[in-house]
Amino acid sequence: MDGLDARGSNSGSEMRILSFEASLPRELVHRRAVSEVFITDFVHCGNGRSLAGAQWPRWHVFYGSNLPGVDSALVAETLRQAVIVVAHQRGVPLTHKFLLPHMELSVGTADFDGREPVEVVVELDVVDSAGPADAPSSLTVAARFLHDGTEIGTGTASARMLSAAAYERYRQPRAPSSIPGAGRLLEPGIVGHHSIRNVVLGAAVRPLAWPLHIDQSHPIFFDHPLDHAPGMLLLEAARQALRAASGAPDADFSGFRADFFRMVEFNQPVEVTVSLPGPGQAMDAVAVDIVSGGSVLMSLKGGMATGRPRTPTPITSMEGASAWQPPIR
Repeated sequence: MDGLDARGSNSGSEMRILSFEASLPRELVHRRAVSEVFITDFVHCGNGRSLAGAQWPRWHVFYGSNLPGVDSALVAETLRQAVIVVAHQRGVPLTHKFLLPHMELSVGTADFDGREPVEVVVELDVVDSAGPADAPSSLTVAARFLHDGTEIGTGTASARMLSAAAYERYRQPRAPSSIPGAGRLLEPGIVGHHSIRNVVLGAAVRPLAWPLHIDQSHPIFFDHPLDHAPGMLLLEAARQALRAASGAPDADFSGFRADFFRMVEFNQPVEVTVSLPGPGQAMDAVAVDIVSGGSVLMSLKGGMATGRPRTPTPITSMEGASAWQPPIR
């Protein structure tokens, strides 16, 4: 089904036009706030392929508030939602728990019209699946994001689905959920945000290493109660580490491969470390690790891109920025 346009049709055959009029039911993407549901429609095409419609907001308190063009975090969240929809449409019960052990993205460039929301068609292909056909236990989905018929990104994500009982067995035993404080937080402008609420890194403990800050009241990362730090928070921590290390608040990932090895528990102290390419090397070899007690919990490798220089003015800030500030490169 090559040549799909933004109307959800291809040359040689007609199919139902994707709708962008309303979002899908919240439970299909594991969200509670209607405003955080980006998937608007879903169509089966056969042979493991589906189409999803997505609408991206013109402005959002977290996504894209300081970035021109395509926001990697918004692409990642849209892919996460789309993979969950695919699983539920294949028969996975709504009560099942999801683990996403792997995600990779390649983000293109686009100049969106800021006067209206962005309508995106997502081509979805199930490239691997395990378990019964009518209720798979795991699957891997490849995605292609199109706006006005132009590719603006690609991605792949894997998901593992567990019943509530199986998830409880998987999670036992676990320690109490008290959260160690990260101390002073980085100033929002350093990590490309306007509000201190969106900062997920504390002041640097040493060069290129920051403690992870977890705020369970955050309306995006904790849209609903969780018993561990979600993957989207960890991806944002990696991006903020990239920005702090490079001295470029507008930096974003041009692409990345992220592997989640273990859950990030609330009670464990966690550090985010970054390694940047050396002088003269291409900025496509950024490495970020999220570690605790010597164990790597998440590993990300990706490339860095910067847009138009835009340093946000914080709405508010925590007293005292990092004692160590990265050089401007």
